[in-house]
Amino acid sequence: MKRLLLGASIVLLTAATAAAADDLSKSQAGHAYADTYCSKCHSLGAGPSPLPQAPRFKEVAEQPGITATSLQVFLQSSHPTMPNILIEPEDMSNVIAYILSLKGRE
Repeated sequence: MKRLLLGASIVLLTAATAAAADDLSKSQAGHAYADTYCSKCHSLGAGPSPLPQAPRFKEVAEQPGITATSLQVFLQSSHPTMPNILIEPEDMSNVIAYILSLKGRE
């Protein structure tokens, strides 16, 4: 029984480590995409956004109730203050991972 529990624990730990590495990879890819396409308007760091009405990505991440789903819906909807952009699904997933990675960071 102990071997079974140990084996299950190792499998779960390995899966969790792989998921964390995947999240980090997606976040890094999202940062690179955002740096290329979003940073003309939005601040990716601590400073103010180049376009004053564009929120910093950190502010977006800290909004109450923000989730991957809410960000996906937002990014697929037209907004008068944002250009109509078409983000490929993988890029969108990466940008969302990046924005969510900012939650709770200094």
